[in-house]
Amino acid sequence: MVDFKEKNTLVVYSEEYWKFDFGRTHPMRPIRIKLFYMLLEELFGADSFFVYRSPSSISEDFLYTYHSKDYIEKLKSEIPDLESGLGTFDNPLVPGIFEWAFEAVKGTVTASNGVSEFRVNFNPGGGMHHAHPSKASGFCYLNDIVVAVNIIKRERPDLRILYLDMDAHHGDAVQSFFYRRDDVLFISIHQEDIFPLSGKIDEMGEDRGYGYTVNVPIPRYSEDEDVWYIFEKIVFPLLERYEPDIVFVQLGADAHRDDPLTNLYLTTGIYKRVSEELARLFKGSFVVTGGGGYDIVNVARIWTIFVSSLAGVKVPDRLPEKFLRISIMEGYDGPFIEDIPSWSGLKSQIKDTVKERVDFLIKKIPLLARG
Repeated sequence: MVDFKEKNTLVVYSEEYWKFDFGRTHPMRPIRIKLFYMLLEELFGADSFFVYRSPSSISEDFLYTYHSKDYIEKLKSEIPDLESGLGTFDNPLVPGIFEWAFEAVKGTVTASNGVSEFRVNFNPGGGMHHAHPSKASGFCYLNDIVVAVNIIKRERPDLRILYLDMDAHHGDAVQSFFYRRDDVLFISIHQEDIFPLSGKIDEMGEDRGYGYTVNVPIPRYSEDEDVWYIFEKIVFPLLERYEPDIVFVQLGADAHRDDPLTNLYLTTGIYKRVSEELARLFKGSFVVTGGGGYDIVNVARIWTIFVSSLAGVKVPDRLPEKFLRISIMEGYDGPFIEDIPSWSGLKSQIKDTVKERVDFLIKKIPLLARG
């Protein structure tokens, strides 16, 4: 096991992440990453528990471990190609789009390279789980997650990776790539019947990968207790039985109750509780990426709470003054970093649909059924 430093958390830092604008009507606002950095620094100071590093340079050849060369050339050309998903409302061809997307890939590779040195490795610019080998989709152009995992596996093919997707939207492209493999355990908890309309409960992998894809679609207005029930019954048992070498978390923040694109009812409380329990159960390294999240203040709060809790760092109760002023302009009056109340629902209110799906998976997934 790695002997981690006192400063056990790496945060990938790049100003290029937010020097980009998809336009006033587009839901993706890269400025959210700048807000996250601002909140982290105002809460803990520049010389704190966190080590900041810029994305390392990598060869474009690594992109071809997943993406087709033809697609990469189309993306670089910035010429609309609807068959490749380029030039749509979701995936506009803004000048410099390839460089921006490639920066996120570099960031996640940098985070994954940090596992030998840091317990928690976070790239807020990553998490582009909808990017397919030859098609852009869902605001995603290059799949930093798959490329980073491919690089890790190329160097250490024996490593077992648990991938946990907490985005409200199913991580369809990541699932597809690992669907027939057992060396990556894919777990996704996501809102049902929304984009990309995949991640059905009976999508459980194929061939040697059967049982290593676990999808838990949840209904509209699911609350903290619904999701905690899934973690207690499904995620944490899988973590203990699969015994991964690395845990990879896609930390989409769009399952929060105030997100404008989804219909779930989670609070900051579930993110804190999950991260604390993950840290207790797993003593190895985490690679964490950003993901969805379209209320930019909530994104900054959730990422700060999750990453800090995972690292064992106590988060102050109140938002700092400068961040709070921006927060108020965005519609969150604060003054607390956590939601008040910070936990929704009771065990007696866990939805029957959630219980039924959990029971189904316990019977069908071999790693769960054997327990």
